[in-house]
This record gives sequence, structure tokens and C-alpha cells, in this order.
Amino acid sequence: MFTAYSPFPGVTHITDAMGVSFTLVEGDDSALLFDAGYGLEDVAGFVRKLTDKPVELVLSHGHHDHVLGAKWFGRCLMDPQDLEEFSLRTAPEQREKVKGQAKEKGLAVPEDFLTAPVPKPESPAYSRKLGQFPCCRFDLENRKAWLLNVPGHTSGSLVLFIPDMQLLLTGDDWNPCTWMWFPCSLPVRQWHRNMLSLLDVLEKETHMKVRNVLCSHQPNLREASELESFLSYMTNDRLETAEKVDMGSPIDTRRVYCPEKDWILLFDAAK
Repeated sequence: MFTAYSPFPGVTHITDAMGVSFTLVEGDDSALLFDAGYGLEDVAGFVRKLTDKPVELVLSHGHHDHVLGAKWFGRCLMDPQDLEEFSLRTAPEQREKVKGQAKEKGLAVPEDFLTAPVPKPESPAYSRKLGQFPCCRFDLENRKAWLLNVPGHTSGSLVLFIPDMQLLLTGDDWNPCTWMWFPCSLPVRQWHRNMLSLLDVLEKETHMKVRNVLCSHQPNLREASELESFLSYMTNDRLETAEKVDMGSPIDTRRVYCPEKDWILLFDAAK
């Protein structure tokens, strides 16, 4: 079952039964859907109940909890740097894992979940750079949306900025619990520099400061000041002294935890 929350007119933040969130952004004549969730339920059918406008699906990165829902659509966009990850995360082995997780939650799994094709993503039509970040602009008639490739959680990670609402959709490049320990993740300090640069670049290039954030693993709106404070908290000293945690893999995973805010940053200390 989907739940939906509208922090602004024309913006609907949707959470699927597995607990991952994605966002519908509407203009007067068209709409963008940023991510599509696990795909256990008919994402396209639910979106059609929210809008009758044509919808462009954009995938923030190649991980299964964001891309498997693309099977309900005929077309999607994603940065090509994540195509290898996309292929891995939509393969039968990963779908079997998701099926098992869904059954543990008591959720129904479609009969074709293991075999339904997921459309191979096309590349966004990057037309310029904002700072160092490849960028393209979507014109939704009365609303502009800037899509940027900001390497971090993965090399191909995308974020979406809607200037008129000063709203940033971060995908998995930032959540209050941010995971940077995957093999496909950038070194944590490079991610940190990129996120700080992103906030600065958006303000300089669009003349709008980021004030609101929607995350992929949070059902409600966050203030951009929290993102800024999170980045400020993750100092080099804290990264250097981060505790080792066992994530069930040979990766040297470390954790910085802020108990007052319940912030977590997991990263690969070997990078």
C-alpha cells in the first residue's frame, strides 16, 4: 500500500509498502517522477491516480530499491555511470532477495516479479554544467527542475532541484542515515566535498538557496539546515576516529553517529 504526502502544491512524496520514498513533481502540462521504489505494487497506476499529465521517470541511481518500480513504466532516465549497478540490482538474484524481504513483511509479491522486464534507462540530455556537475533542465511549463549528476552514494547519483520551492530531492546522496560503504560509492571525503559544493553552486547559479529537502528514506520534508548541519558534523577528525562496524562484508566499514540528532554516516575507510 502506498502512502502519499504533499508538502507543497504539485509535489507528492510517495512511500511504498517496503518503506522507500519517491517524489512526483507536477507542472501545468507535464510531471517528473523521481525514483520508483521496489516495484511490488503498480507504481504507474498509483501515479495516474494523482495526475493525468504525462510523466517522465528519472531514477536517482541504480540500486534495486529505487529502480525495480520502473518495470511499471515503458521508459526511464538514469545516469549511464550506474548502468552496471542497475544490471546487477535488477538481476534475478537481487529480486529473489527482495521477494524474501517482502514475504518477511507479509507483503504480496506479483507473480512476474522475478521475470518482468525493467526498461534499460536512457541517459539524461545533459546540456550544461552547474559548477562541476553535469546538468539538464526540465521545463514543466510553470515550473523548472534542474537535474544534476552529483557523485557520492554512486558515481551516477542524481539530485533534483526545484527553485520555486527551494526544494532539493537528494536520492541517496543524503539521508539522516547516509550509506557510503558500498563498492560503488565514492570515497567519503569526495562525497562530502561534492555535497558542500552542490549547495553553494545551486545558490550561485539559480539565485535560490536550498531550504527544503526530500529524501529517499524519509517520508516527510526535512529542512536544508539539517543537511548543512549533518555535513558540518562529519569533520575529518570524526571520520578519522570513526568506529568499525560489521556489515557482513569484508569492507572496512566505519560509522560516525550523532546521538543527539540520530544521524549516521557509514563509509568505507579504505577509500
